[in-house]
Amino acid sequence: MSNSNRGTDLPQFINDLDGGVFAEKVSRALSDVAAGVVDFDDKGELTIKLKLARIGNSYRVGIKHALIYKVPEANGSYTQENTTESVMHVNAGGRMSMFPENQHQMFGKRGESLPHEDDKE
Repeated sequence: MSNSNRGTDLPQFINDLDGGVFAEKVSRALSDVAAGVVDFDDKGELTIKLKLARIGNSYRVGIKHALIYKVPEANGSYTQENTTESVMHVNAGGRMSMFPENQHQMFGKRGESLPHEDDKE
């Protein structure tokens, strides 16, 4: 498989959201829902929503990530919703990562600012 056809590394992506806090929230929510399902013999639910929007004219996206879950209880259930936002770089092939995969040279040997490839016409 060529390097440009790689998809986003999903485990790393999830761990990068909200500095790792999102993964911890999902882990805790999964455990709470599973415990409620077993303890009260009722159905639970967990939904992850991701909304992506480009940031300006950059190769970055803002990702709103929402975690919504329903935990069964003895006399009903409770629902929790938590939404936070993270920024990711979009690399070749649409791969998202916390940091860009390619950092362009910013300065020349004498410290002068170099133009970016996208700035050249």
